[in-house]
Amino acid sequence: MNKGRVKSTTGLNLRLKPNGEKIGVLSHDEEFSILDEVTFFRVKTGSGKIGYVHSDYVEKIPSVSLIPESLVGDEDNLNPEFKLVTFTHERFMGEPARVDQGFVPCLQRVAQYASECDLKIWVTSSIRQLNNQIEGAIVKPASHSCHHIGHAIDMNIFYDEKLYNSKKIRKRNHGDLPDKIVDFFDLIRADSALRWGGDFTTEDPVHIDDNFYNKQKLMYLAKLDNRIKQINA
Repeated sequence: MNKGRVKSTTGLNLRLKPNGEKIGVLSHDEEFSILDEVTFFRVKTGSGKIGYVHSDYVEKIPSVSLIPESLVGDEDNLNPEFKLVTFTHERFMGEPARVDQGFVPCLQRVAQYASECDLKIWVTSSIRQLNNQIEGAIVKPASHSCHHIGHAIDMNIFYDEKLYNSKKIRKRNHGDLPDKIVDFFDLIRADSALRWGGDFTTEDPVHIDDNFYNKQKLMYLAKLDNRIKQINA
């Protein structure tokens, strides 16, 4: 049975039926079992109340392990601990870069390249909720996105008091960009520990990650499973 949690900070009405009589209010982060799943979820609260809540305000909690059966009982050998930290650096601005501690060395390299090119990284996205689609995203989030384990950021470039967004930093526009910005992306692309989304088949020029899923698929699944266990704890 799937589980859910209220993501609205102002609470969520519990109704007798979809768009029907209100029979209660669920608090922010309150968990419940999802009994039916349409536009509204039929749910059962911890106190035993059964009713309906609108699915737009619910964050579903994964209920099954992502570790392959061959690895069950051997997860410790993968050292899959997920630990969320906030990376700070004088070359980083915008939204807080909230990432897994294992991604910090990569961001230190990104910061080093930004320093060499005298520009700043304007962070727009880092860790993501597991079921979320990002509003206004350039590219539909991948099913095995590095964002889900905190091994990716989305960003714009801030250089010479100007902000360069996704449209401006696409590869086809590099001929019109200041040399320092092009140099920065060249450094990212030359670094085997990093990957730039501008090289993706579906171009995503604001994205930087470490290609964790393709390099270490089992570790990715183990780390994601560890994050889910922390959510469910």
